Amino acid sequence: MKQNRRQGIAAAVALLMVLLWLPTAEAAKDQPELRNLAAGTGYTWSEQPEPSYGDAGNKLTDRKYGTTVFTDPAWAGHLRKSTRSVVFDLGEKKSIARISANFLQDSSVGIAFPNTVSMYASNDGIQWGNLAHIPSREVRWADVPASTQDYVWDGSKDGLAKHHPNATMAYAQYVKVTFTTDVFVFVDEIEIWGTDGKMNKAKQVSADRLTFQEPGKATGGMRNLVLLNNGNGPGGSGSWTKDTLMPYISYVNKQGEPQDWLFDGVLFHSVQSPSGKDFTKGTATLSDWIGYLDKMFADQGDLQQLNEAVTEAGTKLGERGHKENVVLMIPNPGDTLTDFGDVDGDGVTENFSSSAIGAEAAYANKQKAATWWIQQIKQRWKEEKYSKLKLNGIYWTGKSISTSDLLEPNLIQATSKQAHKKDLNFYWMPSFQGNRNYDGEALGFDAALLDSGAYNASSVTQRLADASGLAKQYQMGLELAFDEQINTDTDRRERYIDILNGGIDYGYMRNAFKAYDQGKATLLNSAKSSDPMARQNYDLMYQFVTGTYAKPRPCMKSPEGPVAPNAAQYVVKCGTEITIAHKYNDQSDMWIVFDRFGANKLEGLKEWRLAQNSGASVNPDMSRPSTLLQADVSDWIGPYVVRANANGNGNPWDFTGGNHNYDGGSNSSHTGTTESFRVWADGVEVADGSVTASVYTKIEVVNLIQAYNTKVADGSGRPVLRETVTYEISNGHVQVHNEIEALEDITFDTYYGLQSVNGAWNDTVRYFAGEQEVASSPAGMYSDSGTKAVNPNVDSYLLSSGDQGGFKHMLRVRLDRQYGLGALANLADHMPVIFTQEYGKTYFLQIKGTTPGLKQGEKFAWRGSYDFYSKNLSALQ
Repeated sequence: MKQNRRQGIAAAVALLMVLLWLPTAEAAKDQPELRNLAAGTGYTWSEQPEPSYGDAGNKLTDRKYGTTVFTDPAWAGHLRKSTRSVVFDLGEKKSIARISANFLQDSSVGIAFPNTVSMYASNDGIQWGNLAHIPSREVRWADVPASTQDYVWDGSKDGLAKHHPNATMAYAQYVKVTFTTDVFVFVDEIEIWGTDGKMNKAKQVSADRLTFQEPGKATGGMRNLVLLNNGNGPGGSGSWTKDTLMPYISYVNKQGEPQDWLFDGVLFHSVQSPSGKDFTKGTATLSDWIGYLDKMFADQGDLQQLNEAVTEAGTKLGERGHKENVVLMIPNPGDTLTDFGDVDGDGVTENFSSSAIGAEAAYANKQKAATWWIQQIKQRWKEEKYSKLKLNGIYWTGKSISTSDLLEPNLIQATSKQAHKKDLNFYWMPSFQGNRNYDGEALGFDAALLDSGAYNASSVTQRLADASGLAKQYQMGLELAFDEQINTDTDRRERYIDILNGGIDYGYMRNAFKAYDQGKATLLNSAKSSDPMARQNYDLMYQFVTGTYAKPRPCMKSPEGPVAPNAAQYVVKCGTEITIAHKYNDQSDMWIVFDRFGANKLEGLKEWRLAQNSGASVNPDMSRPSTLLQADVSDWIGPYVVRANANGNGNPWDFTGGNHNYDGGSNSSHTGTTESFRVWADGVEVADGSVTASVYTKIEVVNLIQAYNTKVADGSGRPVLRETVTYEISNGHVQVHNEIEALEDITFDTYYGLQSVNGAWNDTVRYFAGEQEVASSPAGMYSDSGTKAVNPNVDSYLLSSGDQGGFKHMLRVRLDRQYGLGALANLADHMPVIFTQEYGKTYFLQIKGTTPGLKQGEKFAWRGSYDFYSKNLSALQ
């Protein structure tokens, strides 16, 4: 009996041991010995590394980690362009537990850690499911010794929450690692740890839905949100009025009358306060915050003006019930202020500095300030009763998540909760390289829009493709930015057009929630401009917002139909570029090209081209090959040394207008702009893309020119004169007339007016008084015509090239000495009438040694001509 009892106990113990062993065995099955599945395998790059830091196909899997010396051959280096990807084919589905990628940072040589590394798994190598987006743990571009960093997805810690809440491994055949690029990015080892077969907690990863953030509940129904800077600080736009807001909330015709609705949302924001404190970087104090709110909510403040604009537009459009969405910024508290101000009335100023009072205490104070701001907005809005506006949400001004203020994500999440309590949406527009720019949902934002940065990227189209792909991956909208230069600079306008075209190419025109950062007042200026190019920018934006935009048709420089044969010349206009062809000699046609170029991008004589043609008449096809005779080196209509008699800023004597920008730098701001231009062929205005025969072509250009003491570094200088330059071109003869009107009282110190760039005519220069030659010189050295006292009747100069194979290029420049400034009443007797500089330009002097002035509305004028022709040397023998 006792023996049976002992046997029973032993059996029970054995059974218990088995039961205890089973989970352990099961766990052991779930935690097999892992190995690096990528070791020694091949892979496929989306784009090969730079040749100097290339990869023969095994650097990422050869188990050789690079040192902190960037020349270590273990590193593969990538330079700029788009986000790179590398794909691994494991041969069959396997259980993947961990993926790591190792990168180098050495800011001294332009190598930075990637902003974001993303890891994906796939069953077919086509459809991918995201495992993780991983930010840099280290400060990018830090001025510290070179270092390396692993970006890691670890299934046991990070899981597959998007796909399977309880899974710790991915079950897939393909793995993809992507990383963003800035300047140089260096990568060496990528490891994929896992095991063959399917483990219990290994799950297949479903493919991501690649889509933009679409308009809907998360956007409060908004589709197109325009940013309007209403700050009074440096660089701000100041106060908006009903009239200046009208072209944003409605599409207006050239007379300023509403024709349709335009942007359905307005975001008021400011960068700097009047005291120069920054709302986006955490240096603005409570008094700055209050000042901004007081300005915006004033009786005739920005919001009241917007309400009146919507009311008027609704009346004129027959839609009185229309309401405009409004989004208001919330300043970034930052992490440095120690004396922000007292927001809760306890007599103690709020301290936001983590280093001064600790992260938790600073966080609590920032949260109080954010809560106060939202309460202020709601309270003031309720008091004002804007009948035609809808308070849609608030906008977080930071463009990146701080890597030093570790509680900033908590503050954003707390702010989100406060916004939602007040029925407000919460928006964010992180930069393309912003830390955690992919993480809007986790941070508490209802909608995030990726700032593409395409407008200033080295390649607009490449950046748009990259940003669109990332925005779809992150399910974000897009912020599209441009500035005032699109109205004056043809290169910048092309970038603007590329951004609009990208809406078609990448699908964001119709399918994405979009925000538009248009600088100070770019689209307002476009809408009001008499310059067809600038006005078209506004019209194209209307088409884009309404989804009707189509890519501009390429301009045809060859005839599409019959044109008059044997014409004296032909003209074709393509946007701002105007090409006029005439028969130059028995070998060639000459094309005189006008366009916007130079420091100020003023419309004017730009270049001369020769196109082979041995026929008797000029060829109307201006799309055929040609060679450049003279490039756009400098200005042909001179700049001014002119000052405003009142309200000057103290700047020193300097040239403005022409090819002279603010400080002579390649990226300096303009001192002149083209307000408008028009083109006629024999009195009939020329349309774009139509080759037209003519006897003469007339071009009228209106420029606004600043004074040296009204120009401003940011380009917002005040114009003091309007010059209307009229060109009449016929068979190589270019008649020029310039009317100079004072917009306020001004005084001139120096003015040339008529001048030339001598590159193609650089052999000799001869100076004439009528038909009498008074002086001559090689063109590559300083010379002049003699002083006005010695040679008072000088009126022209003749430039010639060397022997070009039987002929010479000739240029005759004449000033009408009987008309206007050309009479040289404002030129001192001891000054030369014409002079040539060794750097290759020749100038008439029309004002020098005297200081004539104009009252507002008064005018100066002059006229002259250029003759471009070829001299056959054989005919002279």
